[in-house]
Amino acid sequence: MPGNNTNLTERLIELGLSEREAKVYQALLNKRNATIAELQKSSGVPQCKMYEIVRRLVHQGYCQERKEGRKRTFDVIDPQSALAFHIPKLENRLDNAHALISDLSSQFAQSESVAEPLDYIEVIRGNDTIHKRYCQLVNSTSSELLGFGRGPYACDTEDKVDEQDRESVDIIGRGGEVRWVYELNLEDDEWILGTLDGLVENGVGIRVADNLPIKMMIFDRQKLLVADEEPFNQPGDLTMSIIKQGTMVNAFRALFEFFWQKSIPIDEWMKKYAITQQG
Repeated sequence: MPGNNTNLTERLIELGLSEREAKVYQALLNKRNATIAELQKSSGVPQCKMYEIVRRLVHQGYCQERKEGRKRTFDVIDPQSALAFHIPKLENRLDNAHALISDLSSQFAQSESVAEPLDYIEVIRGNDTIHKRYCQLVNSTSSELLGFGRGPYACDTEDKVDEQDRESVDIIGRGGEVRWVYELNLEDDEWILGTLDGLVENGVGIRVADNLPIKMMIFDRQKLLVADEEPFNQPGDLTMSIIKQGTMVNAFRALFEFFWQKSIPIDEWMKKYAITQQG
């Protein structure tokens, strides 16, 4: 029934899936076991996006992969088990939100008695908040965006990836420059390679380094967005700080140029990987 399907899609989106992920998941629910081609036909999602979407559904525990010889199919996991896994996480996020409100209120009360607050530092937590703030920063960037990219990523849905990509390409359209150095792990980051290839086609400079010391972005040589790698963070839980202090921004920009020179273009990195695999 179309009405019920639409309702289910909306509710799955509220749970955290993208619209396309919700459609593919419902298609798999109806079939229980299916190939990528069968899921594409049932869901109507573009073929070029299917592998990435199914990979995310596997990662989130909604389905599992089965290989029989050369044939690869995917089994849906009973929703009783798949969705129950997310309930403690949602409850934990709610608890964290209440705790954050309390902490922020305490910090706000204390700031009234501080004579010289460090108003050039803004701390942001959570993938959604970081994603929105990052897009705002990119949207206001006119001439230059530099970045070190490595997981975990705040763009944890397809819609977020698309939005961040559009904002970056818009800088190119405004006559600006966008350059990234990435630390990539093929086991964990295979999903992002197609996105990076599309950015390169639109004029974004992308190189790959063996290791990066930090995750950060620099906007118009004025603002620095840097990841706080706190040991008590939950896996995938991001905390980042926006710093508006010229000396620190310049220091991190020099760090970027150092790694840019040491890294290799992504197309060379892909060729190197292909050779390694063949060997």
